[in-house]
Amino acid sequence: MRNGDDLRIVWVGPLQGEQSLLHGTAPHPATMRWQRTYIGGLRDAGVRTHWIGHDPHRTWPWGPLYAAGGQAAIDVDASVVPYVNAPLVRTRSLSLGYERRVVDAVRSIDAKCLVTYNVGPWIATAAAAVSRHGVPWIPIVLDFDDPARDGWESFRAATTGAAGVAFVSHWAFEHAPSPRRFLLPPAIVPRRPAAVMPAAAQRTILYAGARSRAGGVDRLIAAMPLLRTPGVRLVMTGQGKGYDRDIARMTAESDRVEDLGMVPQGELERLALSADVLVNPRPVRTDDSRMNFPSKVLDYLSYGRPIVSTRAPGLGPAFDDLLVFSEGDEPRQLAEAIDGVLGWSPAERTLFAERCQDFAERSSLIAASKEFADWLRMVVAA
Repeated sequence: MRNGDDLRIVWVGPLQGEQSLLHGTAPHPATMRWQRTYIGGLRDAGVRTHWIGHDPHRTWPWGPLYAAGGQAAIDVDASVVPYVNAPLVRTRSLSLGYERRVVDAVRSIDAKCLVTYNVGPWIATAAAAVSRHGVPWIPIVLDFDDPARDGWESFRAATTGAAGVAFVSHWAFEHAPSPRRFLLPPAIVPRRPAAVMPAAAQRTILYAGARSRAGGVDRLIAAMPLLRTPGVRLVMTGQGKGYDRDIARMTAESDRVEDLGMVPQGELERLALSADVLVNPRPVRTDDSRMNFPSKVLDYLSYGRPIVSTRAPGLGPAFDDLLVFSEGDEPRQLAEAIDGVLGWSPAERTLFAERCQDFAERSSLIAASKEFADWLRMVVAA
């Protein structure tokens, strides 16, 4: 059977509505976009999916003591796990909440497998519970500490009991000690083609992502005064504005950097479509760089704008012709790569946009979701 009726999934992952994304203490816009993309694709492929998640917050007192979450405003079948957000009881509260909700959902829709966004203590509790009902667990590993630290021992422990493991990082897929593994194909949500922009007095670089050193924001800001191209400004949007004091200070001291914080999706699209360069400055040697795929890259590719990126290990060879890679992740190297793109001719920008559009058409959401669903069927049947 391939009509989807044979595959019913309970999906576990962070679950946030629009208001929480804009005003919450720990918003995860990239996480939500990525999950909604794949769950929507599975739904369009005829696979019934029930999404269970909690609204992530910074631990009390920086976040609420009790996180009820409420029903997130999403267009899929979903339910939110409430939890006590105090330091000593948070994990226990989440574990109990997930165990009850996941088991009930598995029974309710007669789920054939449990798919989870990453691994963790409350996910392990839910996975163990459904395994007692004969339902296999398949985690999608999107973030994990560098396995070189302990020779993959932490990874093996975290995925104990998994029937298979899916990865977004090309490096992780190639090297992980998982006998049944799968590399998730890129899925890009198409947007209207980006027109070639005429040269302007002020050029714009857009960074959309977490305001952290792990995202390379400090290096990107430090690259701004090193640019040779005149009239360039950096616009930043995403979570964590003001959390890192040094990054906040660097931003305040620069007249070429504007931090908008979280913005609605429509505003993000407007900013991206009007930018000269989109940038992914993620350092290549952070603790999870090998196990992570910089999800912002897939979102960037949908806009058809030039993209400057560091060569993170998670990016496979399929992206070699789609990104402009800096020589390294230091400010000088980022500045050189950005300057190079800002010097492109209209013809070069048009050629890049055409390559992005062709890749997006080949990386359709429905094709990626069908491929993932077929692999899940194989795992379930094994």
